[in-house]
Amino acid sequence: SMAMVKKAAALANHELGLLSEDKALAISGACDDLIALKGIDENFPVDMMQGGAGTSTNMNVNEVIANLALMRLGADIGDYSRMHPNDDVNLSQSTNDVYPTAIRLTVLRACEGLVSSQVCLRDAFRAKAVQYGSALKVGRTQLQDAVPMMVGQEFEAFAELIDEDIVQVQLASRLLKEVNLGGSAIG
Repeated sequence: SMAMVKKAAALANHELGLLSEDKALAISGACDDLIALKGIDENFPVDMMQGGAGTSTNMNVNEVIANLALMRLGADIGDYSRMHPNDDVNLSQSTNDVYPTAIRLTVLRACEGLVSSQVCLRDAFRAKAVQYGSALKVGRTQLQDAVPMMVGQEFEAFAELIDEDIVQVQLASRLLKEVNLGGSAIG
């Protein structure tokens, strides 16, 4: 997700005339490699559990992307006069904005799979509601027998609860699409 943010920033910085086309394309391609995790994950020694609001992780990502971009440009790894981790890859960004945006993207991408699974579960409950629509059972409340009900009613209630949860995840997902990139170090 950090690489997605860095790629978007590089493309925006190029569009604004702040980053040359060759650098923007090299950063973008490096980010694509990082997103695909093409054998480069060993270049992240920084533990994700850290202090400093993600600064160490952000700078680690900047350095990896800068070096991958340098390789794309045919330059030597570490030749920061051609591609600088902070001045080019991190251009117009603050860790205080990039890190929470990456977290939002990660959660947002997980929400798609969650909603898909919820839809399958809801549909399975609805199918069981039809299948057992006429099967009588004793309803229970307070761990005691209560009034009679149909098993299908119980399954339909489960399906309805899942439907409500789907709506809540979708509403939360919309909020996750709001980002505050482009601000200062104070966000």
